[in-house]
Amino acid sequence: MKNKIKYIRIIRDNRCLLRMKLQRTPGRYMTDKGEVDIIIDAAKKNFFEIASLVTNKGIVQSPEPINAVSWHGFFDEREGLIKPPVINFKNNHKKVWCPRHTGGVKQENLFSFPVCSIYIPALFNTSSLPPMNVSPLDALVEIRNQKNVRVDFFVLPKGISYEDYILNFSISIFDLIADISLFNKAASGEFVELPIASPEDVEFHSVKIEDWNTLIRLVYSDQLRESKLMGTYSILFHDPNNPIDMILNRNIGYIDENGNVILERLRDKHNEEVKRFIKKEKKSK
Repeated sequence: MKNKIKYIRIIRDNRCLLRMKLQRTPGRYMTDKGEVDIIIDAAKKNFFEIASLVTNKGIVQSPEPINAVSWHGFFDEREGLIKPPVINFKNNHKKVWCPRHTGGVKQENLFSFPVCSIYIPALFNTSSLPPMNVSPLDALVEIRNQKNVRVDFFVLPKGISYEDYILNFSISIFDLIADISLFNKAASGEFVELPIASPEDVEFHSVKIEDWNTLIRLVYSDQLRESKLMGTYSILFHDPNNPIDMILNRNIGYIDENGNVILERLRDKHNEEVKRFIKKEKKSK
């Protein structure tokens, strides 16, 4: 049966605090360079307090209030000219900030692409929001009351389930233990553990829309490194330019059966796992 889920909704008290939609990149574009578009809408009649983008020089904030964003990963080739992908920050339907980049969710990079993080305060007032009319088109991710939460949103390339990713790729461990600073070039991709007080302060949800599997990571914390955003209703887009390099340009160490310390390039290990996975997939067809 064809997957019917169309929207991901982040909800609290039966009210929608944010809506996400994934859709195929139109075929007229260079879809091999980016296969999915992502549309994000703020809660009804609400604007994000802060809407920003991580760059290699730090965080850049939108110059105007934002209540919707369309994130694109395709290249547009027309009349011999190629336009790189763009993130459109919108005030209602008006594009007010359109930073371009070179990233995208694509088959050549088998990893969970970090798209954005949404910050929802414990004291977010839901009384002005209409109650949800639950639809079979909606996947609902419910957040707890009385807690500040950061919602980290990742997308896998088309055709790979999150279960397959966890079982076949060592780098999937970073989704479970590493804070989002891992992808921040301005912070040199610093590896720190998730800022949680107990295991109950992090939740993982996987939702499939069409051919794409997502990871939605809920981090309940008052110790976020992004202190300016903590306790606000805000959205932060992560640097889309080669985020996989922020994982793979590292070494891992372990002790072998003879007690020797072995250092291994994570990129080499991942490349071998990709080859094994593709070979296994071909055999199963």
